[in-house]
Amino acid sequence: MSQPTPSLQDDLSYLRDLAEGGQNAPLLGGRFYVWWGGLAALAYAGHYAISEGLIAGGNDLLGKLWLGFVGLSTLGQIALALTFKRTRPGAASTGNRVSHTIWLPACLAMGAFFAGVVARSFVDGESSIGFVWSVPVILTIYGIAQVTTGLMAKSTALIFGGWASIACVGLAVFFSNSNMIWIVGAAAAFFGVFVPGVMLMLREPRETV
Repeated sequence: MSQPTPSLQDDLSYLRDLAEGGQNAPLLGGRFYVWWGGLAALAYAGHYAISEGLIAGGNDLLGKLWLGFVGLSTLGQIALALTFKRTRPGAASTGNRVSHTIWLPACLAMGAFFAGVVARSFVDGESSIGFVWSVPVILTIYGIAQVTTGLMAKSTALIFGGWASIACVGLAVFFSNSNMIWIVGAAAAFFGVFVPGVMLMLREPRETV
């Protein structure tokens, strides 16, 4: 059997390097992490300020805060998804495919949870206990989705952020009878989701080389 010519070997080596580079391409979903992490951090910080009386309004304002969170987060997610180009460099990599696959149900789960909590609050006319448990629930969803995506994409930022979110689950449960739970949620969302999102955006490949 004849051996491949040097030219053919060069072509095969090029294709192999191209394929391996595509599989290890940077993640493209940084904007989604920034959106959800930033918005959640602001919502939790706002809940703390209202609960501590730093902002007047009481339960009525809390209901409006979280209703606004549900509406704004949903609209933002839709807008980001519609403007996201799946033909960008690296979009077909394993990490990016896993990220898209796992975050779609994760976002839907978070949206459904908050929609139910807000609806319960309006029916009862007072803040639902579900708001308190949203912190460990959301951090669990964040953590699992981030660690999974980070491991598949070999992203240190996401792996660290995911494990940090999971570690904060226990801390959130510990402070479940204190308004400090909202500070835990805000800090975890900011440092565990928003910051890794910014880091991912900075590493995204350009449209053109």
